[in-house]
Amino acid sequence: MSAHLIPRPISPAVVAAALVEGWRQLWRCPKPALGFAGIFVLIGLLIFAVLLRFDLDAMMLPFAGGFLLVGPAVLGGFIALRRAGEAGHRPGMGHVLTAFRSAPRGLWVIAGVCALLFLIWISDAATVFSFMIGMGTAPQSGQVLRFHAFTGAMGAVLALIVFCISAFSVPLLFDRRAALVGAVAASVKAVFVNPGAMLVWGFVLAVAVILTILCPPLLVLSLPCLAFASDLIYLEIFPSGDGLSLTPSPD
Repeated sequence: MSAHLIPRPISPAVVAAALVEGWRQLWRCPKPALGFAGIFVLIGLLIFAVLLRFDLDAMMLPFAGGFLLVGPAVLGGFIALRRAGEAGHRPGMGHVLTAFRSAPRGLWVIAGVCALLFLIWISDAATVFSFMIGMGTAPQSGQVLRFHAFTGAMGAVLALIVFCISAFSVPLLFDRRAALVGAVAASVKAVFVNPGAMLVWGFVLAVAVILTILCPPLLVLSLPCLAFASDLIYLEIFPSGDGLSLTPSPD
């Protein structure tokens, strides 16, 4: 592995610092960040409305959890906004569109893999739903809990796979610091080099998903904040020499 792709170990404190800084940077470009996130909020609300219309309330959690699988595909747009602000430009939706237009082929491959795993996840969840609950019946609380426990275990495996291959490969590809195979290998290595920090980061992402189920509009704030924090964590693990350091300097 190339020297510049060797991941640096970080502490869980860096994750906390990245979240604080991500929240601060969100308010440097609130209009484009909230507007871009709002697109996914509207999509989520539409999906939830359809599920409620057909009495498929129990499927709301699998669909919301599935966002963890497709979330990396939209990370590039938020990275572009944050980088534009750091470079002294006025971030706007034009930066988001440019980021997707100029995205390398490898990034689209990662997005395709995430979409495929999402479809597998939803198909499996729907199959389990048909067996454990079924259509046209009022499910009992015990049935719903067993359904969520079973599908949650399945989803956790898929989410771990996506997290390992995409957590840092997306920004590495965005910055063109590696080709597809090298970026994925570096991402997987970074996750295993930082088990404590990545466990904390994964927990934060899971909690964010649960909160958006309870209050979907929260995604407008949480999505850009988490995306910005993800970019900052990436720059701590794979420093480029011009990123914002969240690690205290030695005296």
